[in-house]
Amino acid sequence: MAFRTTPQLGPALDTVYAVIPYWDEHLTRSTAANLVDPSYRLGNVERGSDGAEYTWVKTSAAVAATATTGTQVTVTTPAFTVATGSGGFYTPPGVAVASGSFVHVRRGAYNAVPG
Repeated sequence: MAFRTTPQLGPALDTVYAVIPYWDEHLTRSTAANLVDPSYRLGNVERGSDGAEYTWVKTSAAVAATATTGTQVTVTTPAFTVATGSGGFYTPPGVAVASGSFVHVRRGAYNAVPG
């Protein structure tokens, strides 16, 4: 399990969220009901403790679970949505991701050495 190495608050790198999580609700910036100016946005890129790059995205379709490597997805910009494809990004291994969920996708398979 990789963890964040960048000095920014945000969601865990290997957790799937059914609704977008926010840590800045107490600052009156954004809440799940009032998505005005979230501090952690779709498309944010983080470096994990495993040396890999992770991008925060929303699924546009359900993604099935795949053991060991994770399921390969394609990222569509500028919306930063993902669906099963051949884009070189992978969801967390062994985890099915429902449509409309939020998750970090890893550049490269989970069992591969980051490039």
